[in-house]
Amino acid sequence: MADVVEHQGDAPVTLLQGRFSSQLRLYFLAYWTAVVMLSVIGIMLLPVWLVIGPPWIRRYHAALRCDLTERSVVIGKGLIFRRELTIPLDKIQDISIREGPLLKRFGLLQLRVETAGQSQSASGKSDADLVGLVDARAVRDRILEQRDRLAMADGSGTVPSSDRQVLVDIRDSLLRLEQAIAGRVTGSPAPRDPQ
Repeated sequence: MADVVEHQGDAPVTLLQGRFSSQLRLYFLAYWTAVVMLSVIGIMLLPVWLVIGPPWIRRYHAALRCDLTERSVVIGKGLIFRRELTIPLDKIQDISIREGPLLKRFGLLQLRVETAGQSQSASGKSDADLVGLVDARAVRDRILEQRDRLAMADGSGTVPSSDRQVLVDIRDSLLRLEQAIAGRVTGSPAPRDPQ
């Protein structure tokens, strides 16, 4: 995890640039070699994969990107079909961390960003899965911290302004109830509401 603050005119300010573990290359090689070996045709293609796989994985690893800006998380991946996904912080519901046996073997974690209205495939795989981020837990915490900071700075928090007055009224009613209950427990008369 590298904290970076870049100011470039109107461009978004990059607060954090995620780094990916070098172990990720070995993980990809092991994972895709296993996939190739499990198919009948793959066994015949295994020698070809072992020649072209490592350079492809090295380039893929170098192209991975995860940046936290003031208002979004930008994820980039892919070589031939390059994808860049921008997730607004206010749409992030949760960020989970997963660790399977193969990931654990290489000391890696999978970070999954779950968003409001997220479209998932039938396999349950999210568009925002990141494997191999260095300090994945710290990156998760930093993203959630920035999301909360942004919500507070916008003054919206997680409550729309139209509902804020309703919540204030409920809070005041609960305070009056607590005072009335406290008055009965101590034996003193409960304060009356002037309304």
